[in-house]
Amino acid sequence: MKSSFSFLIFIALFSLTFESSAQVGLEGFSSGRYEVRKSNKRTPASESAPVVTDSDGVAVRTLKTSELEAEEKARKEAEAKKAAEKLALEQKKAEEQKANTAPAPAVAAKPAMEKTVDTDSSEVQEPGISEQAESLFSNKAGKIYEFYREQIHPDDIRNNRLELDVMPVVAYNDSQSNYGFRDYQSFFNALSIRANVWFTPLIGVSGRILFSFAADVDSVTADQSRIPAKYEMVDLGVNFRKFFGVSRKANSLEFSILLSDSKMTVPSDNTSRARLKTQGLGLGLKGRIPTSADYAWTVGGSFFPRLQHSESETGVAIQSGAAEESVRIGLDIGGEWKFTRESQMIWNLGASVERNVFDGAAGIPDPSTGLTPNNVSVTNAFYMLSLGYRWGH
Repeated sequence: MKSSFSFLIFIALFSLTFESSAQVGLEGFSSGRYEVRKSNKRTPASESAPVVTDSDGVAVRTLKTSELEAEEKARKEAEAKKAAEKLALEQKKAEEQKANTAPAPAVAAKPAMEKTVDTDSSEVQEPGISEQAESLFSNKAGKIYEFYREQIHPDDIRNNRLELDVMPVVAYNDSQSNYGFRDYQSFFNALSIRANVWFTPLIGVSGRILFSFAADVDSVTADQSRIPAKYEMVDLGVNFRKFFGVSRKANSLEFSILLSDSKMTVPSDNTSRARLKTQGLGLGLKGRIPTSADYAWTVGGSFFPRLQHSESETGVAIQSGAAEESVRIGLDIGGEWKFTRESQMIWNLGASVERNVFDGAAGIPDPSTGLTPNNVSVTNAFYMLSLGYRWGH
C-alpha cells in the first residue's frame, strides 16, 4: 500500500515537471527567441551533379545561363581590346612608312662633299702651282680635285676646264713715222676668238686669233686713194693663276708666257705700203677683281721686250733700214658679267703700242718729201674695244 502510494506521488511530480518544460518551450517559440532551422544534408561532390560527356567520351563543361552570359561578355571585351591594339599598331606603322617615304626638300644635285656656302677662310690653303704641276705627272691629281670639290663653290670659275671667248672688235690703227711709207691710219672691224684650256685650276694654255673685216689703209698718192689691208694677230700662251682665297669673290692674278705673231697684208702690186710682220716672246699679267659673285673687273698688260720685225716687198721695194730694235707694250681693262661659270658676258678696252727703230738709211726716198731719211722710227698703236660672250665647261 505504501509502495503504491509512493509510485503515484512520483508519477504526479514527473507530470508537473514535463508540463512546465513544455510551456517554457512554447513561450520561447512564441517570443522569437527560438527558430526552427531546416537542416541541409551535404552530399559528396561526386554525387552533386552528373558528369556530362560528348560523343567521344570527353567531359564537357556545363555552365548556368548567367555564367555563360558573363563569359561571353568577357570574350567580346577581350576581342574588342585586341582589335583596338591591332588598329593602333597599323596606324603607327603607316605613319612611320609615310615619314620614311616622304620626299626630301628640293636641292640642287651636287657631288658628295661639295661646298654650297661661299665662304672664305685664311686657314684653308689652296694647292700651289708647284703641287699642281707635279700632279700632272703623278697620281696626286685626285687629291687636287677632291680639294676643289670640298672647298670651292660649284659656280666658281676655277671649276672650268675649257673656256671659249667670241668677241666682235672695233679697232683703230695709228702708225706714225718720219718715213712716209710707214705713216698711215686704219679703222676696221674684227673678230677675236680665244680658247683657254686648264689642265689644273691654276695651270693652263691659251690661244687667241684676231682677223679683220674690210680693213684698208690710206695711200701716199695725191689722190688719197685707199689700199685694202688684212690684219691677223695670233697669241699663244702658257698661263699660271694665283687666287687669294677660296671664295668666288677672291681676287686672282694670272701670269702668262706669250708667243705673238701679227701681220698686216696688202696687195702685192701696190706701191704705197709694205707688208709687215712682227713676232716674238713676251710676258702677260692680268688681275681679276670681283666686286660680287656676278661681276668682276679685269686689269692687265703685256710686255714684249724684243721682237722680230720685218717688211716684205710689194709693188716697190720699201725698206725703212736695217731693223735694230722692236718692243711692244699693251694695257687692258675690262669686266665680266657672270650668269653662271658656264655663261659669261665680257668686255675689254685695250691699247698696245709697238715701237720699231731702224738703223741706216731708208731704201727709197720718202714720196712726200723726196728725201731719203736715216734712222727711221715707227710708233704703231692699236686701240680695240670688244664685247662678247664666254662659254665655260
